[in-house]
Amino acid sequence: MSAQGRIAGYPAMPALTVRLQRLLVVLFATCAFSCSPQLYAGETGKFQALNAQVTEADSGSGFLLDGQFSITLSSGAEEALENGVPLVFELQVQLVRTHRWLWDTVKVELTQTRQIQYHDLSRSFVVKDINAGTQRNFRRLSDAMNAAGALEDLLLTNGQLIENGGDYKIRLRGSLDIESLPTPVRLIAYVSSAWDMSSEWYIWSLDR
Repeated sequence: MSAQGRIAGYPAMPALTVRLQRLLVVLFATCAFSCSPQLYAGETGKFQALNAQVTEADSGSGFLLDGQFSITLSSGAEEALENGVPLVFELQVQLVRTHRWLWDTVKVELTQTRQIQYHDLSRSFVVKDINAGTQRNFRRLSDAMNAAGALEDLLLTNGQLIENGGDYKIRLRGSLDIESLPTPVRLIAYVSSAWDMSSEWYIWSLDR
């Protein structure tokens, strides 16, 4: 009997299964030996809406939103950032039509995506506005976090969705996009509550 495909009398495992097992071994070894313990615990992060306001555009064609988030990185997220791991933040905005007897209706939903990455050679933090396709450089982390959490002249609606006599509210929240992290770091973020950075909804009525 041919010995090909068998080892010590046991049937050979499919090649795909073997490759997957090897990949898992490498992945968990990477997490176990190359990731600092600081990534797992330490101080927690915080995402908080400090202020926001909506004003009518000069042309009267719609409403513009300005707002500011305070973003405090967890000790693990800050260490990952300083080691070249890019962090992505999502700023979510909703225009909601409220009803007395029915469920509220989301009329407009916008997501502004910001990425921050540390460049060791230039010793600077680069903040990219993914939606606008622009970027800015900062020497200090606090300035970069402030820029990443800023909303300026965001067109919320062109005005046609606003019905006369209707009641509307603006909802605003922010979060760290864990899914965008590299796989080894993402696995740590899944099991560590310190990486769970998501604010509560910041809600106020739309005055017209």
